[in-house]
Amino acid sequence: MSVQKAIAVVATAQPVKLIERPIPKPGPGQVLVKVSIAGLNPHDALVREIAYFVGKDNLPGVLAIDIVGKVVELGENVNTFRIGDEVMGQGDPVVSDTKGSQEYAVLDADFIAPLPSSVSPDQADTIILNPLTAYVAVLTPLGLDIPSPLAASAREFDYKNAGIVIIGGSSSCGRFAIQLAKWVGIGTIVTVAGKHGEADLKSIGATHVIDRSLPDEDIQREVRNIVGDDLLYVLDCNNRADHTPGIRMLSNSKKGTMVPLAVSRPNTVDETKVGPKQQGYNFRKFVCRPALFREIAAQFYKALPSLIDDGVLKPTSFEVIEGLDADKINAQLDKWRDGQWPSRVNIHVSET
Repeated sequence: MSVQKAIAVVATAQPVKLIERPIPKPGPGQVLVKVSIAGLNPHDALVREIAYFVGKDNLPGVLAIDIVGKVVELGENVNTFRIGDEVMGQGDPVVSDTKGSQEYAVLDADFIAPLPSSVSPDQADTIILNPLTAYVAVLTPLGLDIPSPLAASAREFDYKNAGIVIIGGSSSCGRFAIQLAKWVGIGTIVTVAGKHGEADLKSIGATHVIDRSLPDEDIQREVRNIVGDDLLYVLDCNNRADHTPGIRMLSNSKKGTMVPLAVSRPNTVDETKVGPKQQGYNFRKFVCRPALFREIAAQFYKALPSLIDDGVLKPTSFEVIEGLDADKINAQLDKWRDGQWPSRVNIHVSET
């Protein structure tokens, strides 16, 4: 059996290590990719600390869902890709064979896309997991259920007169949510973020930026000054412990929807403080695991190269770690564990 090098969690709350593990074989509908770039995200710190997604019984656990690489082997029934294709795609957070901090990974052919020509491979690697998360959160029934132009049966919708609040607009998911809201033509896109980034956030689509340092009551007052009592859509991209402030922003007379992306947090809502929601409200959470919503994810990845080449989705900033360097990867994970928010990191696993 052929083996490969990999960076993996071998014990929770301990540094990741360089190990050897078997090179996986692609099954039906899968491709084997030689990994050139693997993108670390903040949840990878939780993989190390608590075996998040992977599970303690499945260690060693590989890191990094965002993958750029070259197809080197095809499984059965794969007709859309060929050996030698340069692709970008998303691994399954639960399955180590599909993740990126190793030399080879198997990927589902529905969840990969040809590498676009308008961005570099490193830039492409920043436009995988987080934009899909934002897409599902804003434009599918799993989230806010604003109709997506990609859906096979998209219903009529008055985008121009709709409003959305995106809490944490400076985060990666927040930025992509703003871009997608602009793409579909939502008329009022309010984000709660640092005021130092106001010009940048408006350049990608935000119509209003509210200072995140304000007390919750002042933020809610500013939201209502902008949208009145008509707000039906709130997306919280921050890892908040309390979802009550976001729900308070929703209309009191109409049934709105709140979607938090903090799936690792409990559903903490103080119903005594949400306000007089006469029609109630929807509260939805999801895990961005494409296998759980295959049709939606496949539609997204089919459209992804065009969304990038057309400038709808723009790359985020990144730093680079050369090679499977356990010390440097642990240092990055330490920063996220300790509440710091550095730029995301692309691991150059092999030559790009």
